[in-house]
This record gives sequence, C-alpha cells and structure tokens, in this order.
Amino acid sequence: MGLAAGLDNDNMLSAEAIKRAMICLREFNLSLNHLSGNAIRIVATHALRKAKNVQTFLDEAKKVFPYPIEIISGKHEAELIYKGVAHTQNLYGKTLIIDIGGGSTEFVLGRGFNHQIADSIEMGCVTFKQKFFSSGKISQHNMAQAKQFALEQLTSLAKKFHKHKWGAVLGTSGSVKAISQTMLELFDDIVINQKRLRQLSKQLIEWQHCDNIRFRSLDPHRRPLLASAVAILSSCLEYLNIDEINFSAGGVREGVLYSLSNSRTDIDTRERTIQNLINLHHIDHVFSKRIVHQINTFKNNLKHSPVHLSNDDLQLLYWAARLHEIGIAINSKKHQVHGAYIIKNSNMPGFSLDEQQSVALLIRNHKGKFKKDIKCDLSLHTNPRLLFLLQLFRLSILLTEGRQKQTKTSGTVCYVDNTLTVNLSSRESIIQALEKEVVSQASIGLELKIACRDNFY
Repeated sequence: MGLAAGLDNDNMLSAEAIKRAMICLREFNLSLNHLSGNAIRIVATHALRKAKNVQTFLDEAKKVFPYPIEIISGKHEAELIYKGVAHTQNLYGKTLIIDIGGGSTEFVLGRGFNHQIADSIEMGCVTFKQKFFSSGKISQHNMAQAKQFALEQLTSLAKKFHKHKWGAVLGTSGSVKAISQTMLELFDDIVINQKRLRQLSKQLIEWQHCDNIRFRSLDPHRRPLLASAVAILSSCLEYLNIDEINFSAGGVREGVLYSLSNSRTDIDTRERTIQNLINLHHIDHVFSKRIVHQINTFKNNLKHSPVHLSNDDLQLLYWAARLHEIGIAINSKKHQVHGAYIIKNSNMPGFSLDEQQSVALLIRNHKGKFKKDIKCDLSLHTNPRLLFLLQLFRLSILLTEGRQKQTKTSGTVCYVDNTLTVNLSSRESIIQALEKEVVSQASIGLELKIACRDNFY
C-alpha cells in the first residue's frame, strides 16, 4: 500500500494515504470473498505501528474490509520473514536475513527452521527517500548523509549480532530484489557485495536524479527508492562486515502463509513462548489451571447465549490466566501493574502486537481498580470484545477465591438483557467481594448482577 509515505513528521497518516489504502482493501476484499475466514490472515507492519491515528485507519478499514488486521511488532515481522525464507529455500548452517521495507529494516539470524535472534530498526527506503532524496536529486552529499544516518541507526545491533558468526546472508523484499536486478545489468550476475554497491552508488550520483536512472529491468515506481535502498544496504554490509548478500524470494508474506498451513501453526510458537515465561518467572501454574477451569465453566454457561466465547476469545483468556501473576516476580504489591509491564516489553515470538498488548491489558486490570485511561487503551485494540473478556476474566479470578482448595466451581454466569449475572449456590464468603466488583465494573460502563437464591444485588 506504500503507507509509510503517508506518515508526516508527527507520525499521523494523511487522509489521502488512508483513502488510497481503503481503495486497495476494497480490491482485496473482492479477491478474498471466496475464501473461508480461517484461511485469511492480514498483517500490518511499520506504518501502522507508528501511526498515531491508527484507530482512524482501522475504523475506516472495517467499513470496506470484514477481516481483522493484526498490527505486528518489528520482531514478530522479522520472525515471519525468517519463517518465509526457511520454507521457500534450503538454508545451510547459520543464516542472516536482512529485509529492507518502506519504513523499517528487519534482521534475523537462525539455523534451519528456527530463528535465534530477531530485531527491527526504524529505517526504510520510503522514509529515507523523504529524508534524503525527497526532490529526486542524487548527489555525493545526500548519499553520504543517508549512509551515515543508517550507520548510526545500526549501532543498536552491536550487542546482538556482532558476537555471532554466520555463513550465508540473504536479503528479502522489493528493495533487495531491485538491487540484484541492477547487479545483473552492471555485472552479468546477481551477487551483491560492498564493492559493487559502491560502484552502483557512484553510477547513481553520476545520473544525478532518479528520473535519469536507466536500468531497463527496474520498475518505474522503484526508481525514486533505489538510492535509499543502496544507502541502507551498503551501510548494513559495512557495519556487519558482510562480504556478499544474495536475494531471496521468501519473506513476510510467505511467513504468514506458512503460519496458516496445517503442517504447523503459530500456536506451537505461542505455546512455547507462554511456557518459557512461566518457567522464567516461576508462576504458580496449579493456581492458573484452576482459573482456566473457571473460564471453561463460563464457556459452557454462555454456549447458547449471544455472547458465546469463540476459540480466539478463549485463547486470549487462557493466556492471560496463565500469566496473570507474572508481576509477582518483581513485587507482590500491585503485581498487576508489574505484570502488564513485563508482557508489554517482553519478546514474545509468535504473538502479534495486538495479541501481546491485549494480554497486557487483561493482566493490568485483572484485580483492584481499573486503569484510569482504560477506555483509551481499549480504543487502540482491534478486538471489540476485549472489554467483555476483561469482565469475565476478573470474575474468573475472583470466583476462584485465591488459593483456597475448592471441591466445586464457585459460581456460574448467564447473560440476559445485555447484563451478565453471576449465580451463586448460597451466601458464600465471596459475596462481599462480588458486591464491590459490581460497583467497580459499573465505573467503566459494565453491567453486572449477583443472583443468590432469591436475592439479587
């Protein structure tokens, strides 16, 4: 869609960029209408990660495109890129993959089908064009500026990548493909190395303007971006001491497609991520299992109601239940705040950015007072049922009654007239806590009632 070009200096997407994107999404919708929903996955990358008015974009998208749009983190994007490359060609030994996009560049190192390190830097051929080559002019001065700026951005990779060794280096995306095509015209093969990039850079400077670029194989829309791509890739090879890099046709699109395949799914990756966090932070998984049991009771209670829980709803609740005490590793006091911080700032392979932030929101608000700006937080998520899921999540923890051993479920729920009602078998010790919960949930617009024998609260 070229959304990165629509971001202004304040990271606001222009109305024109949003309009162009909606036209594109309408066309996608026509192409996808013969597929089932579980065969479709839509991911958004750098531009929507950065856009401050992303909710405006998503609201407009819902009008023309009925599928959820996942805004994935840079690290998750790098992981998908690796997955896409690993399943479109054979990788021998340790392999470094570099993907230059419109607004970000991803780096991922792995072996075979498994990535080991993934990172993302905010530099891309579209943003570099706007910053250094906006008029189309290509000079020694602005090329040098672009390369120097890229080298400065790359310093954040020092600790992660400099201590590792790799064999092959592959480049993905349209930018690297375009450079490999120019190599074929200049040198009769597609190998990219530092010496050849310096010669290509010199040639571009001699042409002085992107309109004067004469490569026959280069698509016209790629000409204004070529100088930026060369500056970024040259700096990557120089900074990481890479001898040569070859183009790979795999990438994030193929990674997303593979994640939809039946042979293996992202759930495997996400389950490993959850288990690693549980082990790292010594979470009481026995207590968490009891909360999951309570959630399953709610699932059965609501099976035939208008708010029945989908598999995606349940997955989100299960993740939150298993991780909700992660903050105790920092401090038991206000551990929900610490827990949300850990989840927000952890590298969670397999999780989309929206999934990760949704789990953090559930954990942050699973007990006590709701976060003051929770309505603002909710508006940033694509899941319209997140508030209802939060309501159920708080109840599932409350009804589990701490770590007291239970012989049966504390309570059930039903949903009538847009109101959730908790049904208790007797006036249990939990009733006082539930009465406070009714008031708390009402403060953010949630309706909750308690039914105990013939009494309602």
